[in-house]
Amino acid sequence: MADLPAPDAATCTPALNIGLVSYERVTTEMRKALPGITADQIQTFIVVLRNGRCSQIEISKATGFTRQATSRHVAKLVKAGLLVQRRDPESGRRRVVRLTARGRLVPASLCEPTRRAGIGAAE
Repeated sequence: MADLPAPDAATCTPALNIGLVSYERVTTEMRKALPGITADQIQTFIVVLRNGRCSQIEISKATGFTRQATSRHVAKLVKAGLLVQRRDPESGRRRVVRLTARGRLVPASLCEPTRRAGIGAAE
């Protein structure tokens, strides 16, 4: 399976400074941390990273994956300890996906060298 193309900077959500880090670097670092992770799983992780918490339906819409594929990707990331899935406290029927403490370490580790170099500093 070929890697996904790098996201277009003009359409990326700026909520998290992941746009300052190249997509290739994110992919490389995540594959070092989790050998066997797929590009689709990385894309799923990035959607949750940018949104904070979201449902699998929201992930499906953002990625274009089927609900079944999204469910498989989320399950693999939960098993890897990067995501957690819980019932939404606001709606007992809806389940939300969010980063675990380990999952929150991934973007922090990716952005550290960028910050030290003075790129991405708060304006």
